[in-house]
Amino acid sequence: MNIKDLRYILAVKDTGSFNKAAQICNVTQPTLSGQIKKLEETLGVILFERTTQSIAITEIGEKIIEKARNIIRESEEISELAQSSKNPWESPLKIGIIPTLGPYLLPRFLKQLKKFNKISNLYFVEDMTDSLVDQLNKNKIDAAFLTTTPPDNLNEIKLFHEPFWIAFSSTDPLERLQEVSTKDLDPEKILLLNDGHCLRDQALSFCFNERASSRRFDTRATSLETLINLVSSGEGYTLVPALSIQSAWTTDMGIIVRKLQSPEATRTIRLVFRKTFPRIMVIKKIAKLINSNLPNTVKLI
Repeated sequence: MNIKDLRYILAVKDTGSFNKAAQICNVTQPTLSGQIKKLEETLGVILFERTTQSIAITEIGEKIIEKARNIIRESEEISELAQSSKNPWESPLKIGIIPTLGPYLLPRFLKQLKKFNKISNLYFVEDMTDSLVDQLNKNKIDAAFLTTTPPDNLNEIKLFHEPFWIAFSSTDPLERLQEVSTKDLDPEKILLLNDGHCLRDQALSFCFNERASSRRFDTRATSLETLINLVSSGEGYTLVPALSIQSAWTTDMGIIVRKLQSPEATRTIRLVFRKTFPRIMVIKKIAKLINSNLPNTVKLI
């Protein structure tokens, strides 16, 4: 049994397919299947129940795979720890970020980050919160920008509070109000993102609560940009995070924005990482760079 064998069984677990696992591991399927069979014989247990249609992981297989994932994670962290003792910026850095934050936050610190160090491989992954947390736990990314409290097995650095504003067409009746509160909003006119976006859940929780119980919220979009275009055409209004109002649409599309007069109408931006991640200095430097390049529409923590 070796690290490579453990990577094989993890790949099968994560893909649900011997063929896909072999592709990820850059080996032929017979090679991967043969090595897993040898591992099962060595351990004296069956990890996968195979049929012509599918595979199923046995109960003992699940337990062994969980241990294998921990072993792989720790072996990778040994390499990272050794590398960080030389230059913590030399190793590749993979950072996840949610779609409603990435386009507005990343441009604010990337140039400064590249000037500060000699990091050669910096990657960003844009995805939903649940997926990013899963990728963190599987060592697929090193850190992630999130807006929700992470699981107990992850650490976080709280960066800033980002208020929500309401964006509406210049022809909307809200235009006559100098201040807008949640009681001024009509649940029938709110435009929301699809399920899975934390911004959708946050909008429902602090804006409507019981008032929205009978509302079906049929208008759903996959991106904030789509919502903005719907607002511009007079289809309703939507909540936008403070960083996004720096964009050109606030002046070019006939859209008006007002800050919501509600203390609950805000989200907390966090930089989340594994507790065992060895390059904590890199994480702290990124946090510092971000906090020194933010507008006054957000509140530092």
